[in-house]
Amino acid sequence: VVGFVHTMSGGMSMYGISSEFGGQLAVEEINAAGGVLGRPMKMITRDDKLNPEVGLREAKDLIWSEKVDFLTGTISSAVALGISNLAKKEKKLYFITIAHSSPITEEQFHPYVFRISSNTVPYFGYAPAIAHFKKWKDKKFVSLGFDYESGRNSIKQFKEKYLELVPDAKFGEELWCPLNTTDFTPYITKVANSGAEGVFLAVIYGGGEIAFTRQAESFGLYDKFHMNHPCAGDVETWSNVKKGEPYPRGALATCRYPFWAFQDPRNKAFVEKHYKKLGFYPSYGSLYQYTAMYVMKAGIEKVGRVDTEKMIKAMEGMVVDTLIGKIPLRAFDHQTMMPTWYGTMDFAPGLSFPHITQIEKMGEESYHTIDQIKKIRGGK
Repeated sequence: VVGFVHTMSGGMSMYGISSEFGGQLAVEEINAAGGVLGRPMKMITRDDKLNPEVGLREAKDLIWSEKVDFLTGTISSAVALGISNLAKKEKKLYFITIAHSSPITEEQFHPYVFRISSNTVPYFGYAPAIAHFKKWKDKKFVSLGFDYESGRNSIKQFKEKYLELVPDAKFGEELWCPLNTTDFTPYITKVANSGAEGVFLAVIYGGGEIAFTRQAESFGLYDKFHMNHPCAGDVETWSNVKKGEPYPRGALATCRYPFWAFQDPRNKAFVEKHYKKLGFYPSYGSLYQYTAMYVMKAGIEKVGRVDTEKMIKAMEGMVVDTLIGKIPLRAFDHQTMMPTWYGTMDFAPGLSFPHITQIEKMGEESYHTIDQIKKIRGGK
């Protein structure tokens, strides 16, 4: 029995709904093929309402009332951290399937947490930095981001990597706006007058990114600056945008699941089933949740039963067979080395909405190394 805690209501519910589909589809496939060691798998969904207190309460109830064997989810790093601490206390395996906060598997790591997704280092920091260096090699930056942990981590990690590549690069003012910001005009005015060459958007996503883009377009930012939009390549934000409407034109963007780029028949079937059931394309969370269920299955089968301590060792170093290829699960920090794809936002034949074009892939080279993590952990 798997306890699935995710955001199932409110403005971020699309991620929870999409992820739930991925998890339930895996359960259906696994059970149709005979289950796990002959026993059926079951997934119970709870809504964290994007609230750490609610998420922790639901996770506790899943453990104590539903007697779940594993926990999994969510999109909120704050919720994930709370569940991770609970998992450590209760000695329950917790499989993170979106939450990107790198500290959860770096300085706050413990053996009961596994991340079946990327984290902030490659996706919001290192990969965008490497991509910007390859494309533009700018030396003066200004940044704007939502004022929360992932936003602040992203600019920290972007600067960390970019300064390795361009040691004399200069980073000007860091502009931070509240999570619910819809009027970016004061911030855009500062960007426009910054004298920078490159603009780094520190994790402004979803409706906020759409609002920012519309306003930035009216100020001509996409013509005046080299724009770097981490996560704009994820299709859920732009899938309803048509030609002629504002989008991050010409910006560099990262993407966790460019589903259209994979020819594996399993991937094509997954996308088709998701679209038919929900009416929109799958989020990266759906892919990650689908993958996590198969990781649990593989761990149980490798050990021969549900045995938490033995499963930890069995899964460390595992190579996970996913819809996007074979992905190593690093033993040191229980981090799957999920790739990051990046490219230039544009329209291209085959899709009706803007997406990353000229796609390139980054893998393990965009993550913190084990030595870097040891340093972060104080040498441990």
